Amino acid sequence: MTSFLSWVGGGALGVVLLTTSGCGDARPATTTDADGGTSCVSVTGGGLEPWLDLQIVGRMFDAYEGRRMRVVVASQAGWRLGVADAAILDGAFALTIPATFNSGYYTEIALYVDDDADDACDAGEPLWGFVTGIVQENLLVEATPDGPCLSGGGPSMVQGCHPWRPPVGSCVINGQADLELRLPCSG
Repeated sequence: MTSFLSWVGGGALGVVLLTTSGCGDARPATTTDADGGTSCVSVTGGGLEPWLDLQIVGRMFDAYEGRRMRVVVASQAGWRLGVADAAILDGAFALTIPATFNSGYYTEIALYVDDDADDACDAGEPLWGFVTGIVQENLLVEATPDGPCLSGGGPSMVQGCHPWRPPVGSCVINGQADLELRLPCSG
């Protein structure tokens, strides 16, 4: 990861961390980007522990410069739901979404450019995503518009780089998260 972040150049990239209370109740966390915009990470819901982390680093998103990349992580209703967003700066973004995976479950990771800033996916907004293998360890996703490269996650995770699978609908990766539903990151 260090070499990748060094390659990207660090600069405007910010890593966002989520704070939790002693009971595991999530509170949204925000940070300020280098351009004065804000990034947000929010994790809610319960389910099986341990809860595992997602690091997602995007590059080569130059066509979406200055727009907001939204990341939604979900396995099933009522369980962990991670929502994060960050500005795309110099074609890149980086987020850490702590405690967003329920251990032992397949999880959908969806990314979309929220052009109208309504906290929901709309037809025509660029969308990428996939469903993980059974998550048993923290996961690193290095994303480009062509596909994700996966590191970690556990033995059932397909490691390495591969193309994105086409969405099954205008705002549907696998249906584990209702991306058309407004999912605010600010609580």
